[in-house]
Formats: sequence, C-alpha cells, structure tokens
Amino acid sequence: MKRLLLLSVFGLILTASIPAFSKTYDLILIHGITNKHQWSDSFLDKVASIWGSGNVYCIYTNSSTRVWTRTINGRTIYFCGENDYTAGDGTIAVQGGLMRTKIVKLQTSYGLSAKFNIIAHSMGGLVSRYYIKTYPYTVAGLVTLGTPHKGSPLADSAKFMAFFLEAKDAAYQLTPNYVKNTFNPAYPASGAPLADSGKIYTIAGDGDGWDCWGWGGELQIGWDILTTIYWRDSDGAVASGDEQITGSTFIGKFWDYDHMDLVKNASVASLAAQYLR
Repeated sequence: MKRLLLLSVFGLILTASIPAFSKTYDLILIHGITNKHQWSDSFLDKVASIWGSGNVYCIYTNSSTRVWTRTINGRTIYFCGENDYTAGDGTIAVQGGLMRTKIVKLQTSYGLSAKFNIIAHSMGGLVSRYYIKTYPYTVAGLVTLGTPHKGSPLADSAKFMAFFLEAKDAAYQLTPNYVKNTFNPAYPASGAPLADSGKIYTIAGDGDGWDCWGWGGELQIGWDILTTIYWRDSDGAVASGDEQITGSTFIGKFWDYDHMDLVKNASVASLAAQYLR
C-alpha cells in the first residue's frame, strides 16, 4: 500500500507542475477488448486538464465514424465511434484499420495533430503497436496500461472467455501462443517506428482476489484462474510481468489497482502523462 501511495502522490505532484497546453502532440485514448472497461470521467478530466480543451480524442474501434464531444469541467473532449460494447471485438488488424479511418477523419476535420500520443488499455496496446508499424512515424509516444504484451493464458480459458463470446476473433489474438509467436515478431516494440525518437512505455496493475471484480465478475474469475492454475500474480486479466516487453520502458506498477482500475483512476493518467510530450 505504501508503495502505491508513493507512486500515486509522486505522479500527481509532477503532473500538477505541467500547465495545460504544454504538450507538443495531441492525445488519443484507445480502449481494450469489447470496451467493457471504459475510461472514467476522472481519468478523462485528468488528461484534459493536462493536454487542454480540444486536444484529447477517444477512439472506439467499431464501424461508426460519428464524432461527438463532451465537456468535463469546461474542457472539450472529442469522441469518434460509439461508446458501447460493439467496440474492440475484431482482430488487431481490423481494429487498427478502424483506428486509421477515424484518425484521418479527426485530422481532416477536427484538429487532431499530424503526430500524436496514445494511451492504450489492455488489447488497445497491441492495436496501437500494430498501428505504429503499419503507419510509421505518426505516433510520438505510446503508454500501455495492463496490455498483455506476452498474451494472457486467460484467452485459452473457456470460462473466462464466456464474457467475450462475441469477440472470438479478438480473444484468439490475445493467447500467449499468438502474441509471442505471431504478433510480436511482426510488430516488435524494439525499433518501433515512432515519430521524433518517441518511446513505448508500460504501466501495470496488481489486483487481489477479494477486490477484483471488473465489468461483470470477469476479473474475479481471471484472478482465480491465474492464481490457482498458473501460479501467477496478476491484475485479474494479465499476469504479472506479461504487461512488459523488450523495447519498451516499464514506468510503474499500481499495487492496489486491478485491470479495470487502470482506466478509472486519475493517478494512472498522471503517471502516463509525465512520459508523453
């Protein structure tokens, strides 16, 4: 607990010293599989307070290209797509293609900068790595939150994947076998073509069985499976250490935040923001 508190406070202090509009590049937020773990208002408020009104864009990887806005504490945030559970159910390549379509639209008509930062949660981190390789030198920096960079054994578990029945294509591409042997060799973090010498950073959570829940109990099931079958500590979805990958920089672990908490807490946004320009 002490370690988490120190990390959170440290992040808040440093972020508080960064004035709005100090960032060179706009920010895009990318969610995880099926968008069941959604960005909280406090997370959105924090990134908008750092990047400034009109400089934060949330992209949902479904077919809709509807652009809409919300105002939180007087700051405008752009959204593209539908904020529902139809997002994030395709393959990494499908989601990456949808991401590209929406980025072009936002750049053409809604002020998104030519180069931009990304904060991505869970599978969204893999989609973002695909995007970086497919559209080189457009992303200035990437921070991933609880991304299974080495896959997750839970993607092989029928009990856990029952929560994601309509996302079989996405779930298959989260298996350790696919991520390690197919995805990572094709889209390595090492040498990723980021703009202006940008980097990839990773953040981890760490849940406990008695306080992991998630959207509908899936993190409780995930924590139990990873603990009792694989003997691995986890955030309820990704085993400890699997959210890191060679070629990236690990910047922090939130010891009392489970997989879903990583998109709910402003302290996570504060830490991520320190590493993006």
